[in-house]
Amino acid sequence: MQRTTQQKITFLADGFIWWTGGVDFLRLCIGGIDSVVRDTTWPVLVPEETLLQRALAFAVATKRWLWSLAGKQPAITRPASIDQLRDAISSAGCSIEILSYYGNSKGLHRAMRKLDAQVVLPCFRSPGKNSPLKWIGYYADLQHKRLPGLFSRRERLKRDWELKTMLAEASAVIVASRSVKSDIEEFYPKRKASLFALPFCPLANPDFLSSIGDDMLLPYELPDKFFIISNQFWVHKSHESAFAALRLVKDAGFNDVHILCTGNTYDFRAPGHLDMLQERIARDGLSDRIRFLGVIPKRHQLEVMRRSVALVQPTLFEGGPGGGSVYDAVSTATPAIVSDIEVNREVDMGVIEFFKAGSAEDLAQKMMGALTNPPQRLSAEATLAMLRDRQQQLGAMLLKVISFVADPELAGTPRSKSPDTSGIVKQ
Repeated sequence: MQRTTQQKITFLADGFIWWTGGVDFLRLCIGGIDSVVRDTTWPVLVPEETLLQRALAFAVATKRWLWSLAGKQPAITRPASIDQLRDAISSAGCSIEILSYYGNSKGLHRAMRKLDAQVVLPCFRSPGKNSPLKWIGYYADLQHKRLPGLFSRRERLKRDWELKTMLAEASAVIVASRSVKSDIEEFYPKRKASLFALPFCPLANPDFLSSIGDDMLLPYELPDKFFIISNQFWVHKSHESAFAALRLVKDAGFNDVHILCTGNTYDFRAPGHLDMLQERIARDGLSDRIRFLGVIPKRHQLEVMRRSVALVQPTLFEGGPGGGSVYDAVSTATPAIVSDIEVNREVDMGVIEFFKAGSAEDLAQKMMGALTNPPQRLSAEATLAMLRDRQQQLGAMLLKVISFVADPELAGTPRSKSPDTSGIVKQ
């Protein structure tokens, strides 16, 4: 396995393998560094369960079994498999070697020594206050601060403790947007960690811009004209505003337009959310115009997206600009109609139109505009050139953070302040 001479870097999958956005973020980091440090096979560490974790897993399984006896079927969350992780990261054109380690701080330290690695990233949680490792932390968003009503008091306290611990024990923390960086600076002014906001950087993959063929999509029975929403059905994703907009579009005479939804339909914080949406859809006479495809293979999802009029992203809160679906839209040269919340305004490439967040009326106007005057899509060549340039900017930023953590004196950035990273993103 050839290793970079700049720094000996290892990537950590712990925490990120439990949700699609986490795997996408891990791929983003590896792909960015690989774009500027070529011909390298990157080690990716995946945790094995400890004895305590196995005991907890057994207890959870027992609880689920008891619930099933009572007629309840709680949602089951499973981590990405090794094959799924390899396929996802390899789609960035990277060469990786997936290695396992005993899933605690000591096990991580042993694995790092064995690899002779200097820095590990991104870390979903702190390896410990007294860890000898040089590591880079990550935090997704401050939803528990901005939307506290979506969480129990216990969950808010847990998230608050996790973030305070990260900020106290890390020397550097990366986040997916300037908005998250600003939120942390507002709510946690006293911290050890320096903050680095990464630029908006969708994946550059030529396969995403080519068709997989009609036969693969036959099971979905795609209508001729449709918009797509690719979000998990969290309450804050505001699917209802898009469905209300579709009713207005239909009332305006566009009778043959549909919305297709992909993504997990369950929100553990609001188990009845999907039922409420379906009742509203039926009441508005849209049952034959809105379809839920659920979780489908990624390449299928991207191909369905490419064939849509546009992606609709009605979200009211995100950690990364536009959420994962806007990253996908830009990667596939698909136009996107996106809510104008602050973090989404950091989307600075692709064919993007913003609408007033939460306004079905404004969204309906933008949807009708896309139907009557379809946006000009970028060519595959222009899209890839744009994305590869941004990927190299991301890689340069991450190498800067790695140098800072490995040797802050040489990096020239004092630990007590968050460096100015806004210049990395083009305006």
